[in-house]
Amino acid sequence: MIERNAFIGGCDGVAVIESAELIGEEPSGTMSHTLILCCQDERLAYEIFDEAMSADVKRIALVDTFQDEKFGALYAAEVLGERLYAVRLDTPGSRRGNFLRIMQEVRWELDIRGYTNVRIFISGDIDEDKILEYNDVADAYGVGTHISNSPVINFAMDIVEVDSAPLAKRGKPSGLKQLWRCPTGGQRLTTLASVETAVCPGCGEPMEPILKVRYTDGRRVIPDPSPRQIREHVIEQLKDVEL
Repeated sequence: MIERNAFIGGCDGVAVIESAELIGEEPSGTMSHTLILCCQDERLAYEIFDEAMSADVKRIALVDTFQDEKFGALYAAEVLGERLYAVRLDTPGSRRGNFLRIMQEVRWELDIRGYTNVRIFISGDIDEDKILEYNDVADAYGVGTHISNSPVINFAMDIVEVDSAPLAKRGKPSGLKQLWRCPTGGQRLTTLASVETAVCPGCGEPMEPILKVRYTDGRRVIPDPSPRQIREHVIEQLKDVEL
């Protein structure tokens, strides 16, 4: 499921209700263009959204349906005041121009009027390269297409033993393996599963085993972690990744 993998990979949340239920999280999202089009007035849409949503839902106003993003952001700030959490820019390509400059202008106009706490949320054809470009101004992103069509990590599950005897296809080393990690430098080392201890070849520190037996004879011996637990583990590991 795309939403599950996106959440585990570090996304803050998912918008689809059923997807959120499947991963045990509350769905999160912003108002839609449809709401504003039905209201035919952005101010009215902000008022209706504010009135209808529970207090725990962040007020993120979509500001580019009918007019310039700068004035849409100021309209939202005037209507929602301190309740405004963020403004969302989803400007289509035909209107976008220099999107970064548009964001900077919105940020300037909000700040000069005292709305320094209002965040800027960006969506619409966002990929990893655009995120790096926009990070100095944008506070959050809504990503869809480029998550569902992102580059894949190629991996395979291979048979390495049959009836406890080492056996694997050519090009693959046979036998059960253990993967070790250095707790200091994060270096990895692969050995046979029968190896009981390993020392980091870089720093000489004892390494910790990563792989654990979760199922034996079809029975679960270790509970599966929740998506949130996996996500926290992934984010912790990302701290050591150099960009």
